[in-house]
Amino acid sequence: MDTNPLALNFQIPALESEQPPEWLPLIPADTFTGRDQRTWHNPEPTSVIIATQAPGLDLPLDIEHATELKGPKGEKAEAYGWFPIAELENRNGVIWGRIEWNTEGRDLILGKKYRYYSPAFKFNAAGQVIRLVSVGLTNRSNLHELPALNRQSEEEPSMKLILAALGLAADADEATAVSTINTLQTQHQTALNRQAPDLTQYVPKETHQLALNRAEDAEQKLVNNQTEALENSAIALVDDGIENGKIAPANRDHFLGLCSQQTGFDQVKALLDTAPKVMAAEQKPKDALPNTQAGKLSAEELAVCSQLDLTEDEFIAVRDDA
Repeated sequence: MDTNPLALNFQIPALESEQPPEWLPLIPADTFTGRDQRTWHNPEPTSVIIATQAPGLDLPLDIEHATELKGPKGEKAEAYGWFPIAELENRNGVIWGRIEWNTEGRDLILGKKYRYYSPAFKFNAAGQVIRLVSVGLTNRSNLHELPALNRQSEEEPSMKLILAALGLAADADEATAVSTINTLQTQHQTALNRQAPDLTQYVPKETHQLALNRAEDAEQKLVNNQTEALENSAIALVDDGIENGKIAPANRDHFLGLCSQQTGFDQVKALLDTAPKVMAAEQKPKDALPNTQAGKLSAEELAVCSQLDLTEDEFIAVRDDA
């Protein structure tokens, strides 16, 4: 995990042709020691370069590390040149950078206003270099002169403040803090999404109601068509039963009533498929009356009772109501 930046100091190379140097070494190879006798490690210079390039920001060349010291406070932190991150190089383990001087920076060097430059980098708890953050011109080569950059212990108070802001215990580790931050970001994004819903997932109320009405109309038309088809099928079935002498003409309406639902239609059809012919041809003119006496059932009606599992009284009640 990145910690606070730390600065090293190097002397600016001797000028050639009255021009400031174009390439400068920024991070030594392997293990190196600062002026305060602390040691750092650069075992993976290529990884350091990649991590430095990740934010997509060129490295500023400022004065006395103003970028790291004054910038966070909102104070002036001007750049006097830039190190393009795309031109950082790993030369046998040493990280080099090409400097693009601006007019003010070139004048400072040619006028010998500053003698040293001091790259600031981030490192982890093991002292391994993570990435470069900036480079500063300086005339003070003692790292103790730069407390905000070289005192790693300053990480602790700031980390405690972060943990407190997150509602975590003071001894919570970095992984817990990162996990909590990620959770908060997810919750924040979810809240934003609720405030601004995806319009592609919704339709205006009027449009929705119109579609609903059309669906209901279509459904009702389907029901009507099915009802009409069932009625036509029932008429054809009952009339065919009368024609074949299986239903008395006087019972036509009764059987049509039984066929008003699909279940009844299926039962009557099954009955007629197996029922015997109970009326002779001369007995079944359409205006003929059933050959029954009041309160008694004909042979045909008794056959119907048997097929539909009805008592005589139940059949008579249904017949007379019809």
